[in-house]
Amino acid sequence: MDPVFLALTATSLLAPYIAKAGKVIMEDVSKQLPDVAGKLWDKIAGKIQGKPGAQEAARDLVSQADDKDNQEAFAVQLRKLLKDDPSFAAELEPLVQKAQQESISIRGGGAVATHGGIAVQGNVQGNIIKGDNNNVTNR
Repeated sequence: MDPVFLALTATSLLAPYIAKAGKVIMEDVSKQLPDVAGKLWDKIAGKIQGKPGAQEAARDLVSQADDKDNQEAFAVQLRKLLKDDPSFAAELEPLVQKAQQESISIRGGGAVATHGGIAVQGNVQGNIIKGDNNNVTNR
């Protein structure tokens, strides 16, 4: 997985959980998160030790996880770490993938599309057109 995408995905997965956990001490964040998200946070927190910019971005994310600037700053710092250490990226990738799956199930199953499908979560209104190869039917 591309380090940019991996960093953004990890950040977007963690931010809602951290926001729900409230302001907690950074070391205790993983205890407030679901299992896989906690493991993901622990892996990242271990890697940012001794890296002031990354630690500051993590503290800011923990203090205000809903703040888009904090999310972006954290993602930038994480992306730098991932680019500099491919083995760290390789360790993080399966955790991110598993956390994505867990996130879908925790959020009420969400909408998941498979081959050729479109996932919609929420209400769909208006004209709905269903196509089957060359046949189109208005519903």
